Amino acid sequence: MDQFCKNIESNLHRWDLAETPDYPLCGQRGTLQHIHTSCNVALAQGRYTWRHNKVLRELADILEKERKNTRSNQPRPTHTQIRFVRERERRTSRSEKSTGIISQAGDWRLAVDLNQRLKFPDIVPTNLRPDMVLWSPGSKKIIIIELTVPWEERCSEANERKRIKYEALLLECREQGWQTWNYPVKVGCRGFPAQSVWRMLSALGLAGRTRRAAVPRMAKAAERASCWVWMRKDPSSWTPTTDAQ
Repeated sequence: MDQFCKNIESNLHRWDLAETPDYPLCGQRGTLQHIHTSCNVALAQGRYTWRHNKVLRELADILEKERKNTRSNQPRPTHTQIRFVRERERRTSRSEKSTGIISQAGDWRLAVDLNQRLKFPDIVPTNLRPDMVLWSPGSKKIIIIELTVPWEERCSEANERKRIKYEALLLECREQGWQTWNYPVKVGCRGFPAQSVWRMLSALGLAGRTRRAAVPRMAKAAERASCWVWMRKDPSSWTPTTDAQ
């Protein structure tokens, strides 16, 4: 099965379903890996960016709902109560009950690099544009999320590259007194979510049914977009003004 996927255009040619074993878009050998991640023409036309943004929109919608839910559930200030603890009983603090980073503040803001150029929060000057930034001015916390939709076998390589990219920026933020997190996440182009996706959602506070519903949304977006990229393999069939919405 894996060999079939790697030589998809060759198989179509062998079965008389295609005139050539080469990818029509660029004339190179039409392996699935080439079609979905390595074609320079597809890259130049914005096909891979379009697919990336489809997955990013799903993630942004998931985290925006969590951000709004956390804000609405923030407890209002009340008078101080004295809590008595029995002998040998361990007192559980409010912070220990927190399920994730987002629950630690109620003033989170979210910026996503989609419809307009993302401007990094006014913490330190930078030209870097992460895919997503969550920050809390009140508690001085900032989260950077960088999404990649690679060929599955390259997930580890892409993860390390994205992690290193923002190390210096986060160091500058920490020097300004900000607590920082960096989450490079990967959803494979064939719809396989890497463990980095699960870990990121858990760290932010999404758990149980919410997390189990979120991950398939991202995976499905990647899979459907990749299918669309392959179906539109004719050079004249890609119209960014309509397909890239």
